[in-house]
Amino acid sequence: MEKTISLLPRHRVFLDLAHQLPEVDTSSVEGYLLFLRVAGDVFAAQQTFLGSFELSEGKVVVLLLLHQAPEYRLTPSVLAEAAGVTRGTITGLLAGLERSGLVKRSDHPEDGRKFSIGLTQRAIDIFERVLPERFQRIREFMSVLTTEEQQQLTTLLEKMSRNLPALCES
Repeated sequence: MEKTISLLPRHRVFLDLAHQLPEVDTSSVEGYLLFLRVAGDVFAAQQTFLGSFELSEGKVVVLLLLHQAPEYRLTPSVLAEAAGVTRGTITGLLAGLERSGLVKRSDHPEDGRKFSIGLTQRAIDIFERVLPERFQRIREFMSVLTTEEQQQLTTLLEKMSRNLPALCES
């Protein structure tokens, strides 16, 4: 099978070193490096797309959480926990979203010491444009794979994810 993707120069150096060590399975190293290349390219493409709307992946996560609970105005600490980020990170994301006019703060209905975060109409309008286009782009990207191949890819990625400790253990 002909490869259509090339390694980044930093990856090429790593693979060249692997070829010099006889005990290294260079096939697995090359597959891993190609996986990193594709994942990086996908991330960069998504950042470019979201950036055209003055958004980032982190901001989209916050907006999605708020969109899922429009009648329940969430506090920053609840948002941080739901997004899986620190309170410091959520503070920065919310500040950027507020500067962009996408979220608004209001007094918390039950606790005067807290405040709640809600979406503005501008955020709802952007959401109605961004989400369908994002889902369409994902569909187009994945369309090179058959349904069966997409299921196989999901299975393989889940399998790799379960083996992440092999990369992290010291």
